[in-house]
Amino acid sequence: MKKNGNMKCNESAPRNHMKTSKMEKLFYGLGDVGNNIILMFVSSFLTLYYTDSVGISAAFIGTMMLTTRILDGASDILMGIVIDKTKTRWGKARPWILFMTIPFAISAILVFHVPTDMNGSAKMLYIYLTYILLTVVCNTAVNLAYLALLPRFSLTSNDRSSATVVRSLFAMFASLCIAMLTPIFLGRLGGVNNQQAWSTLSIIYASLSGVFLLLTFIGVKEKVLVTSESSNKEYKESLTTTLKILLSNKYFYITVLLFITFYVTNGNSGIGIYYARDVLGNSEIYGFQALLSVLPMLIGMPFMPLLFKKFGKRNIIMTGLAISALACFVGLLNPRSIPLYLSVIIIRGLGTAALSTAIFTLAGDIVDYNEWKTGIRAEGIVTSANSFGMKLGIGLGGALLGWMLAWGHYNPSLAIQTSQTIKSMVILALGIPLIAYIICFVMLFFWDLEKYQTEVIRFIAHKYNTEKVVK
Repeated sequence: MKKNGNMKCNESAPRNHMKTSKMEKLFYGLGDVGNNIILMFVSSFLTLYYTDSVGISAAFIGTMMLTTRILDGASDILMGIVIDKTKTRWGKARPWILFMTIPFAISAILVFHVPTDMNGSAKMLYIYLTYILLTVVCNTAVNLAYLALLPRFSLTSNDRSSATVVRSLFAMFASLCIAMLTPIFLGRLGGVNNQQAWSTLSIIYASLSGVFLLLTFIGVKEKVLVTSESSNKEYKESLTTTLKILLSNKYFYITVLLFITFYVTNGNSGIGIYYARDVLGNSEIYGFQALLSVLPMLIGMPFMPLLFKKFGKRNIIMTGLAISALACFVGLLNPRSIPLYLSVIIIRGLGTAALSTAIFTLAGDIVDYNEWKTGIRAEGIVTSANSFGMKLGIGLGGALLGWMLAWGHYNPSLAIQTSQTIKSMVILALGIPLIAYIICFVMLFFWDLEKYQTEVIRFIAHKYNTEKVVK
């Protein structure tokens, strides 16, 4: 280990590791396949499972999801501190992927296995406890470790954008498969009212998720390593000062609010199956809709790093958000038109490709910026705050889904829903995304971190190319 002055410099990377290899990006992307197999299954189908199979009211589900996600946000902060304090031969973030992958898979199975012989109150308690186990405990540990891993193995903003493209493409492919195949599998296994169908499918998805996450642990190594002699001193310093620094950093607030707002649209994605069946009158459209929402992103995302470099990350994201907002507004003019709705889905997918690509690189940019300004590098706490925003957004989106369905008097026993129910579904599918995109657009006016990019890159390149590697 190389000592530098008072041992302030204790993290390092080898000269040839400023850029990640294609294989590292591949293995990192596989981790988001594992994450999204479960998260897409939960976000898109859990409300349907609770309302149509278990028989729980939509209002209860909405409240449960929001209150749980608030608790989930607190666990993110705690997990961020744990990651920053972690010292193992595998690094800080990477070991938690190994430790928590199997509990994550088991908790997903439990969520979709509400015992049929329980009474109403017992079912509600079971739902609360298993959903807390999945989101607050297991998903927090796995997902936060996965997010914190990015700035620890990919050391520049441009390289992180490239790695995030691979990761996002893999995640969208996994989400697309879940969205398209789940209705088919449920139909063949006995239908949405059959508990065994949900249980069988959850076991299959959980097993696949575990395999992909473990492959990420095997294939991705942290390049920023913490020395055992000085990590305690650094941790105490960063723990007492990082929050103060972050709370005076406008970029920190912008990213958290972006995560909250953008992921509201992800949290209410479960409206898709309801909308296709009850508003458009054809449930089979849901799978095609899922394909059309992802395909433009799959096509557009590989070009995003080049566009970011040429025109600026903020400018490209804002342009995409304006396009997506306009598409939602046009869709509201005739929400029952299948061709128009599918066109809106395509344009939304294309428009949000930029923010979907960039949003997870923002935490890494702030980590680098803080290290340049203060000398403190704390991926765990910074990432945990953004993860908190993401989960709060997903929780709020899920809550809005339940509350709006309850406001519309959704009744799963009706073959044709009332006009009030249809109105609530239209608001969820088009109105809420429209508002979310406008808010994100406005917030990005205040993001000007790119003006420091040259100095930050020079600092990071100098530091991690000149210090000795910690074995």
